Amino acid sequence: MSTVNMPRVYNQQMELEGILEMARSVGYKQVYNGLWTANFTLPADDPKNELCKSFNYIEIYDERRRIELFRIVGNTLTREQGRGYIVYECEHVITTLLDNVLFMYHQIGNIGVFTREVMEYVLSFQSVTNWTLGRCEFNHQFLYKWESDNLLAALFSIPKPFTDEWHFTYDTSVYPWVINLVRADAELSCEIRHGKNMQGIERQIDATNLVTRLIPLGYGEGINQLTIESVNGGRNFLEADTVSIWGVKETIWTDRRFEDAENMKSTAQAMLDRLKMPWICYTVNSIDLFKKTMQDFDKFQEGRIVRVIDKQDGINVDTRIVEISKPDVTKAGISVTIENQNRNVAGSIAALQERARINDTYAQGFETHSMVPFLDNADPQNPAFFEFYIPQDMVNVNEVILRIQILRFRAYSRAVRGGGGTTQSTTSGGGTTATSSSGGGTTQSTTDGGATTQTTTQQQQQTPTTSQEAQQTPTTTTASESVSVTTIQALPGHTILSTNTGGEPPHIHMVQNHSHFLQVNGHSHSVTIPSHSHTVTIPAHEHSVTIPNHSHSVTVPNHSHAVTIEAHSHNVTIPDHTHEIEFGIFQGTTAQSISIRVDNNTVLLPPDQNLDHIDARPFLRTGSGGRIARGNWHRLEIVPDQMTRIAAWLFLRFTTNSRGGGIF
Repeated sequence: MSTVNMPRVYNQQMELEGILEMARSVGYKQVYNGLWTANFTLPADDPKNELCKSFNYIEIYDERRRIELFRIVGNTLTREQGRGYIVYECEHVITTLLDNVLFMYHQIGNIGVFTREVMEYVLSFQSVTNWTLGRCEFNHQFLYKWESDNLLAALFSIPKPFTDEWHFTYDTSVYPWVINLVRADAELSCEIRHGKNMQGIERQIDATNLVTRLIPLGYGEGINQLTIESVNGGRNFLEADTVSIWGVKETIWTDRRFEDAENMKSTAQAMLDRLKMPWICYTVNSIDLFKKTMQDFDKFQEGRIVRVIDKQDGINVDTRIVEISKPDVTKAGISVTIENQNRNVAGSIAALQERARINDTYAQGFETHSMVPFLDNADPQNPAFFEFYIPQDMVNVNEVILRIQILRFRAYSRAVRGGGGTTQSTTSGGGTTATSSSGGGTTQSTTDGGATTQTTTQQQQQTPTTSQEAQQTPTTTTASESVSVTTIQALPGHTILSTNTGGEPPHIHMVQNHSHFLQVNGHSHSVTIPSHSHTVTIPAHEHSVTIPNHSHSVTVPNHSHAVTIEAHSHNVTIPDHTHEIEFGIFQGTTAQSISIRVDNNTVLLPPDQNLDHIDARPFLRTGSGGRIARGNWHRLEIVPDQMTRIAAWLFLRFTTNSRGGGIF
């Protein structure tokens, strides 16, 4: 064997240490999306054994083809009949990602964070940057969570939710090494045919793990355990299209690393697609023609689609190569394993975790109760409100119950200090204001009891009459007229006669006391009264007036009043002064009704207005998948119809875990 194709040893700084010319039984195994291994044997007395230290790197060749770069992880010394040899076990250098871990809890992904960013996040935790990300042909936005996991297990878990088949490929011919995540080949690229390169074939069919209905379960326990109902139309299971062929074959798949229903559903669907048919495996012993032809169609590589044709056994199938094993690169024999499904992709990763002694440390969570009390005054313009926080790592929100009591408004003091001063009031515009019309009517006054009133006594006085011009007024009385004479006693010793002839005004005559008996025929008199005056003397006297019991009736007709207020202003001067504060408990009004808002959603109160048990959970703001928003403050408002006092208690029952925050 040419030394150019012998294993080469590099130290951990990727410096060439030497070539293992004495190496024998150099073999390798390639596993599709799994761990590659290699082995070689050196004589026990070969000085080059000093170069083969644990974790040094070995470059393996198969004739003219470079297989890959591995690192030494162990060796076994065997001595027989005086001869000794050491067998070295190696693993692909991807296992250098086992050297670092994601300590404690890590979360990345979801909307706006794509597959490339997630892979780069994991690789960023290398203490030595051995690996960088090359091609990434997927652009998903799944949410990932790890807790105290090694970088290799975390990296290999990233494509697990993909529904498309994926393939990890490597380029270790450069440093830092490059890892790629690409879509698996879907085209036929090689062939194994009886009579050409097939030496033997073994076929296994196993239907023991066939599944047509899969029930996935994730994080949590009991009624709090994550299911896919919320993202699967209310059904907690997925059903394969082969159920009509094989019937219902139901199983439960539990992976508590999943805390997001959408991610878990995607992974479960990909798993069901691999389990819906019986597992069929072909192990073909073939001849590696590529060593001679160097034709790509003769090259076997894990992940490629190969056609297997064996007419003798009626086999003609195109399926994927999941493992290639070549125990000795100096020989042409090669074992190719093909499957219609990857029976245990995660098996090698599980073995790595076991060897690294990293246990499944995912916290399962526990149910917690919390009470949030609240007490404050409120009115329609100033609602009572408080906020409460739901952490990002809260697994389930089981109950959000609200209890409210409406109390009388309460104050604890009254009267405050004032400084005094002069205040100019706002100028009024003035105007005329008409009052409402009065209805009018009749008003009966209170009946007066009547009385006798004595006037004030007056002094005697004389009042002269006004002098007038003398005039003569003849008076004629006809005989035919009747005459009446009235005798009036006037001044002592005189008699005044008043004569009335019927046609003229009456007149008087003054005569001395005497008597006559006259027959007066019809005649007339002419009397001339000269201008004269009279003097009347009214002696001091008094009047007595008697007012009998009586009442007054007043009628007020319909009317209105008009009041005109001129434009004016007021100046009010308040002298500097203080008010003493009176402390105490002073109560006011009580609301008759309230309305409740949770995250701006109006809560529908029960018909009986029972405020002791209000389910507020349906009104909380939700995020992706319809779940109550995590890592958010939620607001509760209580709006009364008038000034009042509100007492409230919010009861939370939820499932949480021990992630986030710190240890203080």
